[in-house]
Amino acid sequence: MIGQTLSHYKVIEKLGSGGMGDVYVAEDMKLGRKVALKVLPPEVASEERLMRFEREAKAIAALNHPNIVTVFSVEESEDVHFITMELVPGKTLSELIPKKGLPLNKFFEIAIPLADAVSTAHDQGIIHRDLKPDNLMVSEEGRLKILDFGLAKLKQEFAEEGLSELPTQSPTQEGRILGTVAYMSPEQAEGKQIDHRSDIFSIGIILYEMATGQRPFKGDTTASMLSSILRDTPTSATEINPDLPRDLGKVIKRCLEKEPRRRYQTAIDVFNELEELKKDIDSGEVFEGAPSRPQSKGKLWLFAATVAVLALALTGILTYILRPSAEKALQLTNPMQLTMAIGVETEPSWSPEGGRLAYSSNQSGNWDIWVSQVGGGPPVNLTADHTGWDRSPSWSPDGSQIAFYSEREGVGYFIMPALGGPSRKVIAAGAHDIPSEFQNAPQWSSDGKRLVGVVREGVDVFAETVSLESGSSERVLLPGRAGDHRMHLNWSPDERLFAYVDGKNDTSQVTQIHLFRISDGTDIVVTTGWSNDWSPSWSEDGRFLYFVSNYGGSMDLWRQPLGDDGTLQGSPQRITTGVGMRSTVFSPDGSKLAYQRGTTVSNIWRIPILHDRPATWADARQLTFEQAYIEFLDLSPDGDRLIVSSDRSGNPDLWMISIEDGTMRQLTTNPTPDWAPKWSPDGKEVVFYAYRSGAREIWVMPVGFGSARQITSSETRNAIPDWSPDGRNIAFASWESGSPDIWVVSAEGGEPRQVTNNIANDYYPAWSPDGRWFAFFSFRGGMTRIWRMPAEGGTPERLTSIPSWGPAWSPDGTRIFFASKHDADLWNLWEVSLDDGAERVVTDLAGRRGNLGLNQAPVTDGQYLYFAWAEDFGDIWVMDVVQE
Repeated sequence: MIGQTLSHYKVIEKLGSGGMGDVYVAEDMKLGRKVALKVLPPEVASEERLMRFEREAKAIAALNHPNIVTVFSVEESEDVHFITMELVPGKTLSELIPKKGLPLNKFFEIAIPLADAVSTAHDQGIIHRDLKPDNLMVSEEGRLKILDFGLAKLKQEFAEEGLSELPTQSPTQEGRILGTVAYMSPEQAEGKQIDHRSDIFSIGIILYEMATGQRPFKGDTTASMLSSILRDTPTSATEINPDLPRDLGKVIKRCLEKEPRRRYQTAIDVFNELEELKKDIDSGEVFEGAPSRPQSKGKLWLFAATVAVLALALTGILTYILRPSAEKALQLTNPMQLTMAIGVETEPSWSPEGGRLAYSSNQSGNWDIWVSQVGGGPPVNLTADHTGWDRSPSWSPDGSQIAFYSEREGVGYFIMPALGGPSRKVIAAGAHDIPSEFQNAPQWSSDGKRLVGVVREGVDVFAETVSLESGSSERVLLPGRAGDHRMHLNWSPDERLFAYVDGKNDTSQVTQIHLFRISDGTDIVVTTGWSNDWSPSWSEDGRFLYFVSNYGGSMDLWRQPLGDDGTLQGSPQRITTGVGMRSTVFSPDGSKLAYQRGTTVSNIWRIPILHDRPATWADARQLTFEQAYIEFLDLSPDGDRLIVSSDRSGNPDLWMISIEDGTMRQLTTNPTPDWAPKWSPDGKEVVFYAYRSGAREIWVMPVGFGSARQITSSETRNAIPDWSPDGRNIAFASWESGSPDIWVVSAEGGEPRQVTNNIANDYYPAWSPDGRWFAFFSFRGGMTRIWRMPAEGGTPERLTSIPSWGPAWSPDGTRIFFASKHDADLWNLWEVSLDDGAERVVTDLAGRRGNLGLNQAPVTDGQYLYFAWAEDFGDIWVMDVVQE
């Protein structure tokens, strides 16, 4: 290629080779500058691969970061395909790392921009997958540039089609392979599906090498290197280089956690830790490194060492004695089950004296407020007079009243005597706020004169504070993701902060905890948004925020240290392990913890469509028998298999189920949830939505072997996809315009188009068999109904008159099936005829506890209906709290 001209680029010299092609220095004869050309070899230049390459290159070109090499263009000249990139004169990081590691100032000059640049790319949904010192260029001015960003993602796709997955390896001795393998994450080494946290592990290896001059994992062959990555615990970086700050060793160690959930969950977390540590070192708050060991072996050294040890011991003792009790270790002991009724008991609230608990329970078949003595005695139902929902109790500071959320009088927050009796409404809320706004127990001011509740107005969510004496109120907007709910609101003891959960709904499996500083409107994000975080509550002095999270695997109690102004102090600390909590609250004196233990179990059933009567449980067949939660399902085009979203492996993944024998095969293993799968019309692919890029986006993957491709990319939420009958387009719900509407995008990706535009939520699109219509459910008119509109756009028409969720077309397109809770507060499946508009209940699901759920849309082959039936289980427990 040297001396040849591609378009207006004259090739000057070769820089190197890799699995994606050769890299050259070329002169841009139009602009008079030198650029880097990456030329694709012919064997990877098929039409499909070129489309992938171009799509990825465009995404990378959109990145705008000073530490990421700039991609200028993707071009073709005389059947040669190539990309043009910024040419960065300088040396690779691998050429610059000395045998004993970099000095600290040079370390931070590279490490901080590296984490920042990777974070920016991750925010755009791009994962590098091949981070290593050879891909990090340090310019002549000392600026870091990441090369080949995101192109490694394509390398994996090519590897699945027979090309090397390790394109940049080079043998240095017989049987000895170094390079890419040494910087792989454990999940990458095992060939598992990976996400952005794989890059964080690779960053950890690079930081380790920069700090020590050594790699953390070693091996003389590829197999031994992979074995080391999977099994070995590397020697601490501070042990190899005692001059390193201990806190830096901790940062590196956490990046190198083998379990992705235990690593930093985002690259911005790594950036923040490194930047904060550098500031502390620069200010003198943190000593740069441990003192070098004295060379003298005489008595003077022994005396000095003895004095130092005694001083350290005395300092530690005084620190322990003098530190505030809130900073002491927390132990939870003597677990005791308080409630044992059939059904669910949840949302506990302590009475001021700590002797009673109010909670929500559906043991009577209806959600009510109950009270139990912690010391024993029969529970009392305080709201048995009301047939609708009464939930989320909260005891007044003087113990005389209980506030709660209720469906009565048009939905809102109410107050009643603590012994039961007439209630009065103090805050109104719209009916569309159910089911998620009941996840907010009203909050009392310390003097008992004001009450705070969460209300929604359009797409905005507010904390509304009402004076119980004058009735005057004021609102503050609670920040969070557009379209999400704000749940589990909790007022700090000094009434300066609100803590709450930002999530899609009350069953969300990816949520985020926020702190809102009322005085200036500051939004403080507490958790990463990559895990399931719930139930924030405060320590008595407000110095800790407690919450429940599956960050470590099971749902357990964590606490986040806070500054006086609510700022985060350090990382969250895990309090319990393997308990399986769902909500928690400390007693007013801090001596006890009440919590709910429980789960939601959902299994698949098949029931015939009968024309002479509704089908009952006696006609139904149970297809799965899981202690897991199946949230979404779809039937294969041949009618032989189901594809479901299930958390049977601990995380919502996609599974395929044989209808004949019930065998299950796992299709996805991504650490983040995968939801709402739908088969393509030819049965070869599945579309779903996932949190893999840090936001809910639409993805498509082969049902057999192959990697998933991202279809949508936005700053909001995209969910609930469905294929067009010809397989060319995908309809989905998107929050791009502020509230959920129906959008359509090509199955190959690209710019989506908006189909509906209404402030009322339009959700769950279902394409008609002939491709002419969308059915969807919408809150237009204040209550959910099934609507239909032309697929190309137009005026929607309402099809159902009763509350309706989850439309499913019959194969002949003459009927739409849906779920409703219309008769006697029971969940059933219904149909509406598109010929005459007649509505008919097709099931009688009385006699079994549980529900179809708002996310459960039935599917049908015209002969049977398939659906998931969910049952909740939960009880209230109490533990003693011991401060050490």
